[in-house]
Amino acid sequence: MCGIFGEIGGEDETVPIGVISHRGPDGSGVWRDGNVVFGHCRLAVIDLEGGKQPWVEGGSALTFNGEIYNFRELRRELEGKGVKFRSRSDTEVLFKVLETYGEEGVRMLDGMFAFGYWDGRRLILARDRFGVKPLYWTRKGNRFAFSSEIKALLSLGWVPKRPNLKTLRYHLAFLWSPYPYTAFEGIHKLPPGHLLVWENGEVRIKRYYDPHKDYGVGDVHPEEVLETLRRSVHAQMVADVEVGIFLSGGVDSSAIAALTGRSLRAFTLRFRDEDMRAEIFSGEEEYAREVARLHGHDLITVEVSFNPEVFRRVVWHLEEPIGDGAAVSNFLLSEGARKAGLKVALAGTGGDELWGGYPRYRALLLSRRFPFLRFLPDLPFSSGRLGRLARDVRKFREAASLPFPLRYLRWMGYHDLPDVYGEMVERFPVLSDWLDSAMLFDILYFLPEHNLLYTDKTSMAHGLEIRVPFLSNDLLRLALRTPSKLKVGLTGGKLILKRSLEDVLPRRILYRKKAGFGAPVKGWMAGPLRPYLHDTLRDPLLREILPGEVIRETVNENLNGRGFKYLHAYEMMTVSVWREVFGL
Repeated sequence: MCGIFGEIGGEDETVPIGVISHRGPDGSGVWRDGNVVFGHCRLAVIDLEGGKQPWVEGGSALTFNGEIYNFRELRRELEGKGVKFRSRSDTEVLFKVLETYGEEGVRMLDGMFAFGYWDGRRLILARDRFGVKPLYWTRKGNRFAFSSEIKALLSLGWVPKRPNLKTLRYHLAFLWSPYPYTAFEGIHKLPPGHLLVWENGEVRIKRYYDPHKDYGVGDVHPEEVLETLRRSVHAQMVADVEVGIFLSGGVDSSAIAALTGRSLRAFTLRFRDEDMRAEIFSGEEEYAREVARLHGHDLITVEVSFNPEVFRRVVWHLEEPIGDGAAVSNFLLSEGARKAGLKVALAGTGGDELWGGYPRYRALLLSRRFPFLRFLPDLPFSSGRLGRLARDVRKFREAASLPFPLRYLRWMGYHDLPDVYGEMVERFPVLSDWLDSAMLFDILYFLPEHNLLYTDKTSMAHGLEIRVPFLSNDLLRLALRTPSKLKVGLTGGKLILKRSLEDVLPRRILYRKKAGFGAPVKGWMAGPLRPYLHDTLRDPLLREILPGEVIRETVNENLNGRGFKYLHAYEMMTVSVWREVFGL
């Protein structure tokens, strides 16, 4: 896992690898050829001595971030064609694939990756089909640059630093923004499953993988799900350094823990009691401990130490104002694991999107089968778990009468910005089944632009590689052909996944109520972040996007400890601190 950078048409500027060196603390390298420059900072995981980058042969060069899980199979295929290798690294295999097959070789890859490849006359950029690894690009005239992180691009003298107000509206509505937009004007995300070719000053973007083409109802059995997941877990455990696991005690991370086949160090979070008092969820350490004991893992509890400076560091590393406390949790868990000497950790990200785990899928099913539920009355509760139930009932009722897919978008949304919802309705995939459409939307947008983005940025902030076994090519194809009725029912989600795991995990783990990976943001806003929340009232950038009365009502409600719009307020506060941190 690494940080990459490249520029075409520069003027011998300093290569800004230092600003992203946290992504690769084990070494760095720079390659120049005329007006083309590649930079790389390396986190050494496979072939610690032989995989240094940029990888250069002849007039071609590669700067690569990620892991190719099928690199051994690809190497054998290439050796059968007479291709010679000088290292054991997946980097060299990727280079030879691109050298042999050009841009068509990207379709052969199973892994998480973002890379830039120069073949002597053109640049090829590509991002994996899920979007596990980020890749940004910008251009001005004949200048073009790309990087793993926005900070490296902002450090170039020819790249302006201006907020993108349209993108910020998405963040306030959903906590994330869709590709190709970023929070900075003129800087773009390469979409997942796409490649970009820069040749003779022209940009061409091409989709090399379309999940719509793998969609179809098939005859899927629990045993097939279990064995496909097992193969993915084992493939992603290949490394020349220790591999650990992030274990929350939820179904997805517990499934991975059950299938590793050997004992690992497992890491889980513990929040401070004073932060949890204001919360409506509880920690899951007891479940993580039970799974670790059952499968022989050594559970290490990371005690959370949160303060305003931690929040500012997270905002800086995220680069975009992702107002989800789970990003802070992942930052702190990654920090604890890295301090314990870990370089690679497995995580359960992606299980909800592929196998129907989110409660909003069940809400969609309920609203269609029982339309009279849109007449549910308000519940007379305003705090605690009953207050959360009252909030959920109100949110369900207010959107239940809307047409699909606007109904679904409102359930996953926060601030009411009609233009944003209208644009996402236009992007929504159209399949014959509503549930399939909703899950595919989340695979295309919510997964890469939210969960995977904050997971990458907050783990690589500490030079820690997160691998996601639920996101393999084979498991995606299997999930896409699994009928929605085998995933989501009136009683809950992940039905076939849970059935597949009944012989390896106890029912107490599999069938308990979903908690989710979160953070005590209410407690933080009532305590250490209260001054930041108060400052949000006067933020000039927010006032360009939201009406003043909306800002005041939302912030004051949370300052007074009332109501349940705490994520609305947390996102607003994140935008405000983001503006300050980046000097906008």
